[in-house]
Amino acid sequence: KITPPKSLGTVGVAIVNMAAVEALASASAKLRNFTGLSGEEYDRQIRDLVAHCRHLLSTNALGSVCRDESTLDRFHPGRDSIIYLFLLRLQIQTLQETSRGTLPYDLLPPGKLWSRAVRYLEIFDPVQIRYAGREFRQIIEYIGQASQAASKAWLYLDYLRYFLYGGMVYMALKEWRKAFHFLSVVISAPTVGSISMVMVEAYKKWVLVGLLANGKLFSPPNVTSPNVVKLYQSLAKPYVSLAQIFERGDMKKLVAEVDTAREIWFMDRNMGLVSQVVNTFSGHALIGLRKTFAALTVTEVLEQAPYLPADAMAAETSIASFIMSGAMNAALVHSSSQTNETMLRLSGESLSSRMSYESHMQIHLKKEGQLMTALMGSIEEINHAMGLSDEFVDSSKGQTWTTSSDTNQGPGEDFGLDMDEDIMGG
Repeated sequence: KITPPKSLGTVGVAIVNMAAVEALASASAKLRNFTGLSGEEYDRQIRDLVAHCRHLLSTNALGSVCRDESTLDRFHPGRDSIIYLFLLRLQIQTLQETSRGTLPYDLLPPGKLWSRAVRYLEIFDPVQIRYAGREFRQIIEYIGQASQAASKAWLYLDYLRYFLYGGMVYMALKEWRKAFHFLSVVISAPTVGSISMVMVEAYKKWVLVGLLANGKLFSPPNVTSPNVVKLYQSLAKPYVSLAQIFERGDMKKLVAEVDTAREIWFMDRNMGLVSQVVNTFSGHALIGLRKTFAALTVTEVLEQAPYLPADAMAAETSIASFIMSGAMNAALVHSSSQTNETMLRLSGESLSSRMSYESHMQIHLKKEGQLMTALMGSIEEINHAMGLSDEFVDSSKGQTWTTSSDTNQGPGEDFGLDMDEDIMGG
């Protein structure tokens, strides 16, 4: 038992406390190499360690350690779970005693002790902790109290920011339809009178993402009030103008509009989205050709879409890259003759949607196959239970034939006897 005598003074007490920490480190190091210990020996040593730690805390033998966070750095929360648990609990209790009823800052997120406690709960050794359940439960209670004290109810703007940032995440992943949905939630949120800047920012991105996902400007969701729609359109005029030019299919005006409002795109931090809108313009225009044509030569495509590169080879490369992206179901057919031009064959269904349908059908067929397999297994079990197995049917057939033979022979024999009796009688 380590109890610092009063006559040692401050320096002496610190030395004794550090000696106690060294002793704990040595005991914990022995437990790390438990492979050479039997189960009973390991159980005995770890129980002794827990009892020793509790004694040190009860006698205040670790007085100077309770405020020194560097002491925890000497122990690993996973390998030295018991020592780390007692030292962490000691420091938390000391802070609570000095905070006069309020939770200390270090115990609240993102305080130092909070971070250490959360890290400990992630990697602690459950085998060691089962010997110190009481102390472990106290740590969990401390963390629960701190998390409840720091938690705040979601505000209206928090709700809007969640969906705005979620939409931005999907933008980074180029999952435009999911981003469009998240932004739609923001712009259609209920409001009274004015709208927030978060909603305006979401509307600007919503217009651009709609062009990237579908190639056209959509009306806001039906739940959006007309007054709010007017506010959106007035506060995001450059974006609405860009979308209208995009729908008309005028590449020159589109580029001019982008250059004219370049400062606005940069100020709103939407220049990246605007650049992608320009890059996908030719692709969406090609998709529009399938409404009129089933097949065209590359030269005819250039006549219908003058925004493509003037050179036939460059235009063919641009078309091929768009087809390979999966946005359009089409094929470039090269002729064996050098005199014939390359043909672009268009299909009404996009490659991505067709692949999505095929994958859906594969999943559906797989599920149906699993159901059929389970059904066949159930039928076999029922047949066996009801005596309809193949063996039972075969044996039943044999019994039927035997019974039939006996039945046929009975009347014949009786008939023969009657005939003899009649003859004798006659």
